[in-house]
Amino acid sequence: MSIYDDGPAETNRTRAHWARIALEAFGSETGQGDYLDGTLTIDREALTEIGGDLVADLFHLARLNGCTPEALTAAGVMHFEAEVEEEQTEAEENILSRAKTAGITLDPGHIEWTEEGPTLDGMNPDEWLDAMTSETEEAK
Repeated sequence: MSIYDDGPAETNRTRAHWARIALEAFGSETGQGDYLDGTLTIDREALTEIGGDLVADLFHLARLNGCTPEALTAAGVMHFEAEVEEEQTEAEENILSRAKTAGITLDPGHIEWTEEGPTLDGMNPDEWLDAMTSETEEAK
């Protein structure tokens, strides 16, 4: 069994789980572990504080090994963006497939991404497809 078996979204949840484990281990060493409860839901301020401290310490480790903080940051951002893009592509393919099944022609360019996820005309894709399907049925 591979972490990729359940698709990019679940793979990225697994990656977040690994990051939580690292953060908990770091927090335990630095006395910041009380802010973490073992879930993926972490207070933004606590995540910024503990995560920022961990990243700073990774920069120290990088520097001791002849790697710049910028190189480490660039590599991390590159990996993150590629992994999120895989997740978004899968979500878009699912939306397009559902639209096609419902007899709706939909171009990938119609799908927009917000912090909450994909939208179609500012709506949740499920709600949009339901509305478009009911409109199509009413026109018949």
